[in-house]
Amino acid sequence: MSAVSMTACSGSPIQPGPGPIVQPPPPPPPPPPGPVPVLGITKILAFGDSMTEGVDSPPLALTAAEWTLPLSAGRSQSYPFKLKALLEARYTGQAFSVYNGGRAGRSAREDRERFSQALSEAGRPELVLLMEGANDFNRPLEVGEGINARVRAVVDALEDMVREASNRGIPVMIATLPPQRPNSPKGFGTEYVPRFNDLVRTMAASKGAQLVDVGSLPLSFIGQDGLHPSEAGYARIAEMWFDAIKARFERQP
Repeated sequence: MSAVSMTACSGSPIQPGPGPIVQPPPPPPPPPPGPVPVLGITKILAFGDSMTEGVDSPPLALTAAEWTLPLSAGRSQSYPFKLKALLEARYTGQAFSVYNGGRAGRSAREDRERFSQALSEAGRPELVLLMEGANDFNRPLEVGEGINARVRAVVDALEDMVREASNRGIPVMIATLPPQRPNSPKGFGTEYVPRFNDLVRTMAASKGAQLVDVGSLPLSFIGQDGLHPSEAGYARIAEMWFDAIKARFERQP
């Protein structure tokens, strides 16, 4: 009997069995989403030439039907179309109308009347985005007309448009022109654009129009023809407009 007891005592100590498994506490739930931001405007008119219409490089052919369509956001590669998508993605509780008033081949000097018509057709927009002038510089100078006179005439035409919108109580954002590629098939305005952009900056400040510096767009966003942005360029231009609109008109609900 004692031998059995000694054998038991000389063995390894008996280990206690495993206890209950304790699970870590679950992570706290994510905070509830914040309020959806709100934009103070919902109806925008974008006005200009082919760079508003959305002609990219190499340019797309414009069909006759597209000249007579009612105002809409336009072609999917255009900056107004892409701007509308950016607005809808951020301000999910609102519906937006972005009207594309861009028409290829138009010049600012001949577009005062069309601008008036577009303002009326858009049904009193709450904001005008204005970018035009490239075609004015892609046309030969008149006899006796100097570069400075051409630049001044184009800026004067844009100033008239800003004045008309302001007289209707519509705020205006105006863009400098994107750069043009030297020695390219359509970049005929390379010597005009810097002077033009300087005068646009001055005019915008004097007339209370907000400047959007599309002229800072890198040349890598300009397409093969040297004039029109690529689709990536239009996307970047849309972002520039969007940033300016957001900074000015966004408010918390």
